[in-house]
Amino acid sequence: MVFSTYLFIHQINSSSIYQYIWSWTINNDFSLEFGHLIDPLTSILLILITTVGISVLVYSDNYVS
Repeated sequence: MVFSTYLFIHQINSSSIYQYIWSWTINNDFSLEFGHLIDPLTSILLILITTVGISVLVYSDNYVS
């Protein structure tokens, strides 16, 4: 949750985050680049999925107890 909140705040304060990790060049005209892109939609979904996941974890732990 802390990581997704940090990325959300960092993305709000600046533009989209793109981290270039690796490139695979087939020939001089074509290459594949691999990396991470964090845009506004990605950061919102990261917060949403993390919150739902933690809620399910807490609910299921209390239900089993």
